[in-house]
Amino acid sequence: MFWVAGELFDLKFVLVPNIEVYQADVKVWEVVNKTTGKHVGLWYFDPYARKGKRSGAWMNEYRSQEKFDRNIPTIVSNNANFIKGKDGEPVLISWSDASTLFHEFGHALHGLCSNVNYPTLAGTNVARDYVEFPSQILEHWLSTPEVLKNYALNYKTNEPMPQSLLDKIEKASKFNEGFSTVELISSALIDMKLHMTNDDINPDTFEKITLDTLKMPSEIVMRHRTPQFGHIFSSDEYSAGYYSYLWADVICADAFEAFTEAGGPYDKTVAKRLLKYVFSSGNTTDQGDAFRSFRGRDAKVDALTRAKGFPIVK
Repeated sequence: MFWVAGELFDLKFVLVPNIEVYQADVKVWEVVNKTTGKHVGLWYFDPYARKGKRSGAWMNEYRSQEKFDRNIPTIVSNNANFIKGKDGEPVLISWSDASTLFHEFGHALHGLCSNVNYPTLAGTNVARDYVEFPSQILEHWLSTPEVLKNYALNYKTNEPMPQSLLDKIEKASKFNEGFSTVELISSALIDMKLHMTNDDINPDTFEKITLDTLKMPSEIVMRHRTPQFGHIFSSDEYSAGYYSYLWADVICADAFEAFTEAGGPYDKTVAKRLLKYVFSSGNTTDQGDAFRSFRGRDAKVDALTRAKGFPIVK
């Protein structure tokens, strides 16, 4: 992740051992600009599960970047729940966990790259689909050959991941995408429809009637059933906003193709545009205008259908 951030955004991460932390497993890195050496911020990493820690993975912003009164750099963290190995044993994680790690690191980079005057407009203080754009696009770099051949090394032999396994990972990325897309959309539509009614409802009945009306295939279930769908009433940022994840997929699939259409995933010119118009600008401009400045046009759904392996019907 550090190497990718260096290639795309000219960032360098330096472990700082003498900063007081809230738990012994937490480590802190100073983030600096590789070219100028200028201090950018601090990145905390809290990787392991422990009693009392919430589940899942997330990014925290402890201090927002700002330049209003004086230059104040950001402090962010990434948090996960990996199982700590015994002394001397490596911590091995799944492909899905690695993808999640890159995702949350994308949120952290969104905070670290911020370059605005006011803290309320900094970093991730953007429209909900745009919050997930930097995180979801960064997942694409996990599967680049430059990362896998240098860092996905066998912990016993130090050999890189074989091409046959990389091919399987690529094929698997499109497996069951029809199923997963429908299960997400069903939850998203239930989410929005719940916020469009003022009536007292029975959640089970409401769910069944709504899914029947949508002609939900009986072979597929919602990704999150209504009684345990935490997003629905979690906050004004997420309520009635689950659909934004799919729109973020549209945006980031199209944006990543800007790299593949140019010199590849590490094209410096495209990376500079991504930094200028997406990762550093926060909420200082309309995000639709920001995307058009980066891409040269509005996002199209075609890139996502290609990424999911769906046929494009003209």
